[in-house]
Amino acid sequence: MNIDTYDSFCKQVFVSRETYEKFCIFHEILIKWQKSINLISRDSIKNIWIRHILDSAQLFSFISDIKGNIIDFGSGAGFPGLIMAIMGKKNIHLVESDHKKCVFLKEVSILTDVDVIIHNCRIENLSSIDVDLITSRALAPLNKLINYVEIFVNKSTKENDKPPKMLFLKGKSWKKEISELNKTKKIKYQEFPSLTDNFGRIIYIDKIDTLEI
Repeated sequence: MNIDTYDSFCKQVFVSRETYEKFCIFHEILIKWQKSINLISRDSIKNIWIRHILDSAQLFSFISDIKGNIIDFGSGAGFPGLIMAIMGKKNIHLVESDHKKCVFLKEVSILTDVDVIIHNCRIENLSSIDVDLITSRALAPLNKLINYVEIFVNKSTKENDKPPKMLFLKGKSWKKEISELNKTKKIKYQEFPSLTDNFGRIIYIDKIDTLEI
């Protein structure tokens, strides 16, 4: 798959030319910064458009109806949160504990003229925010992700508030991770094929309940 032109990218996920040009700026800045700090894995540098940009962009169709805040846990180099913001989604919060990565995120947001809120802190220390959706990519196994979500929700959600939905990009271990999660949690979820990983899935979780053991 070759998607390093506007037309080829749009065959996978349609974006405006302006958005694609912002992706190109993002790509250039990422290559520049990668020389001094480790933003992405070395083996994915030659395949940024598919492994990172398209992989994140495919989530946009799942968030189009979200009206409130979206929080991206462990944003790293901006995947998927900053990509979705570049695509036009508002009210996106990027949570990243590494200061240098936050400086990178800020630079990209300025040069692409994108409005995002960057939180330079650990997830456990994130201040209370009303949130409709939590996203994450390549941060941790589902068990740990759900633990992060519950810590945040217990601190943030008011009584009678509806808990946030969750949208996670998972690799080939997704079935095993769900199986492990099912030992302690009852989850209502949907799984969708990934455009970039034949063995991976997009996991959309609507609800989680703790099982009484």
